[in-house]
Amino acid sequence: MNRNFKLVCCFIAVASVAPAALAHKFSTAYMDVKLSNDQPILLWKVALHDLAQARLISAENSHQVSWQQVMDSAPVLNRYLTEQVAFKSAGTPCKITPAVAADWQLQQIKRDLYVVLPITVSCNSSSNWQLTYRALFASEPSHKLLLSWQVPATASNQVLTADADTYPVN
Repeated sequence: MNRNFKLVCCFIAVASVAPAALAHKFSTAYMDVKLSNDQPILLWKVALHDLAQARLISAENSHQVSWQQVMDSAPVLNRYLTEQVAFKSAGTPCKITPAVAADWQLQQIKRDLYVVLPITVSCNSSSNWQLTYRALFASEPSHKLLLSWQVPATASNQVLTADADTYPVN
């Protein structure tokens, strides 16, 4: 009886701590930067729950977001994207244009669903490109962007954070 009592107490203790341990998810987005016709092309992959937590998608529960809620939030997401992502060429701002919502996709990365947002960039020059990323840091200061910079001669993988939000640093 004493052994069973200990097992039950141990189970109750683990069960009461487990939800708190599982409640926090790391906030990580991904971005690929590639070259096409001498212009950069960006692909931003961001978790649906991160967008909902930042109140960019209207959802009752940030872990249960429908595709319709994502589509309904397209104007807000596109505006936010152009405000929080900047691209420069030789110190001059480039024009960022998010793809229309019909071109967005859904991708599962690990256990989370991510919306994949293609972004075209138009620069006057094809030299000294620089990306500045500030998305989601206000709602999740520990958010990270895993950047895959696939531009010839400067190809690199980087992690952008609230304290280091620009690549390359000139």
